[in-house]
Amino acid sequence: MHELTEEALVAASVDSVWLDLTGAGRLAEWIWPPRFETTAVIELRELGRWEVRSEVAGLAVEATVLAFDAPRSLRLAWRWAGEEHSTDVEIALESAADASTRVIVRHTGFLSAEERANHVEGWSNCLQRLVDRHGGAPGERLR
Repeated sequence: MHELTEEALVAASVDSVWLDLTGAGRLAEWIWPPRFETTAVIELRELGRWEVRSEVAGLAVEATVLAFDAPRSLRLAWRWAGEEHSTDVEIALESAADASTRVIVRHTGFLSAEERANHVEGWSNCLQRLVDRHGGAPGERLR
C-alpha cells in the first residue's frame, strides 16, 4: 500500500481551520476551485457523512467520519463516488507561531503509486487554497 503526507502552514487559528474542515458551507468555499460549484454535507459524528460534490466537474468524495477530536483531528474513510476501494485520511491541526495552524494530512491505503501521485497533487492544491483563503501564511508551504 502507498501513502502520502502533505503539510501547510495556515495564517488562521486552529478553531478557524477546524471550521473550514467541518462546516459544510465553509468547506465548499475552498476545497475545490470556485468553477467547480462545490457543495458539501457534513455530519460531524462517528460514522457521519463528510461529502463534497461538484456536478459541474463530475466529482464527489463520499467519506465517512471514523473519528474526530475537535478542534485537533479528523479521520475519514475516503471514497470517490463510484469506486469500491476506500482509503484513510487523517487531518491533524497543530498550533504554530503567530497564531497560525499547521495542517498535516496523512492519506494511506492507495493501491498504486499512480493513485498516490494523483492525491499528492490534489492535496497540495487543496492545501494551497486553504492557505490562500486566509491571506497566505507567515511561512511557506511546508511540503
